[in-house]
Amino acid sequence: MRNEPKVAPPPQPSPASQEREQIPRVRDVARNVAAPLSRKAGEGEGGGLGAFRYALIAFTLIGAALRLCAAQGDLWLDEIWTLNLLERAHSFGDVFIGLHHDNNHVANSAWLYLIGPNAPVPLMRLAAIVFGTLAIPAAAAASRRYCDAAGLIAAFVFATSYFFVHYGSEARGYAGMTLAVLLAYGVVDAILVEGASWRRLLALAAAICFGTFSHLTMIEASGALALTALLRFRSSTLGRAVAIGAVVGLASLPALACFAYGALAPDFQVGAMVPLSPAIFAEGVAGMARATLGFPRSVDDFVLLGAAGLLALGLLAVLPAERRVFPAIAVFGLPLLHVAAGLPSQQYPRFHSTAAIGLALLAAEGCAALWRAGAWRRVAAAVLLLAFAVSDAAQLADFYRDGRGHYADAVTIMAERNEASYAVDFARGETKAVVAYYAHRLGVVATMVSPAEWCATPPAFLLVVDLPDSQAEHAERRSAGPQDCRSAFLLRGYFPASGLSGFAWTLYEREEITRSAR
Repeated sequence: MRNEPKVAPPPQPSPASQEREQIPRVRDVARNVAAPLSRKAGEGEGGGLGAFRYALIAFTLIGAALRLCAAQGDLWLDEIWTLNLLERAHSFGDVFIGLHHDNNHVANSAWLYLIGPNAPVPLMRLAAIVFGTLAIPAAAAASRRYCDAAGLIAAFVFATSYFFVHYGSEARGYAGMTLAVLLAYGVVDAILVEGASWRRLLALAAAICFGTFSHLTMIEASGALALTALLRFRSSTLGRAVAIGAVVGLASLPALACFAYGALAPDFQVGAMVPLSPAIFAEGVAGMARATLGFPRSVDDFVLLGAAGLLALGLLAVLPAERRVFPAIAVFGLPLLHVAAGLPSQQYPRFHSTAAIGLALLAAEGCAALWRAGAWRRVAAAVLLLAFAVSDAAQLADFYRDGRGHYADAVTIMAERNEASYAVDFARGETKAVVAYYAHRLGVVATMVSPAEWCATPPAFLLVVDLPDSQAEHAERRSAGPQDCRSAFLLRGYFPASGLSGFAWTLYEREEITRSAR
């Protein structure tokens, strides 16, 4: 037999070397485990990226359809007001510095200037529809940074909430501002968590600048975002918080400069202001909560404020600390700031738009947190979301039925007279502007009769003006005018309005004119 060479057995590793070799293996295992977990965090808990994307597309399409339906119907006072202001613009630059009025929402005015005053109404509202629809994926992206469930619920809330459907279909600046706040909120969170790249800082600046040109209410939203960054900072992120504050301040300057230029002009005008009172404040904030999450209209404003506040506190309690900051500032801090500053006209829900955005984000992320907690908390989340959906659907149904008003129909009846004279019992200046707009489009003359002129030239028509959804009395016959020359009027038509904008009109014609026509 041949002598086979002896092969030495492989050296046995020492315990220390075995430990060193195991470290890379542990790291490999950790990476292999972390990779699918990170994908799961990015793609969805229990679902893939495709499922999230399809659901988001569905919610976005639903939101777009709801806004397109809401964009039908007559222009109301504030939209007409913008068109009247644009008559003063001799160039595109005047949209930015030449319309010296606080009702000039620059981005919206620029759109109306470009398409012209005779464009179809849905086209006038198209910019709001686009911005309002884009707010849906923007909300999903911002809340998805918490978890996928929050992103999809945010898309659902912003798609179907009556508040955002209404202002996402109206030719004003609130839809653009809402989109800007949501984009900026997502970017601020990304900067705080992942770092302040130039791309993120530029995106934040663009969102802030666009939002401020859309509506100056963006100023308070921008302040809330800067304060959010400050309150969320850690020693390692202080520079990021400072960068966010600097970008927010600088990006707000162009729109503020344009506004300041107009405000310093001697012909600068401000709309009617109502002094602050507890009832006025409760009406505005409670109205915002109703329209955002569908709280019942029948509930007293102060009672609803308490209930909405308790709900918000409960949802804040289930969220991680970093997700509480902006919603808490928006929902609680900003309304209290309005009170401290004594701001007027707080009865309008739209003046609390930032609070509405914060409340919707809080509802989405709070319900997602309840769902993630499991057990009975999932039932609570489902009940809340179902209640929001049903109540918002009821408000949308009322709005689709009655719209922002039916002014053209009323003026068409008035146009039966060659020179339609009319009197108004409420909001005389506002009603005169609306009647003049539709009379001009119909090619007729409509003249408002003041109380002092009544006896000499009694009006042919009487317009009784009510707020939307008011329980107006539609008497078949009524008398009006000064005591020494009162006139009897017969009902010609009721023209309702519902929701956050417009007026309900009841039109009467003087009795002797009606009889002579017969």
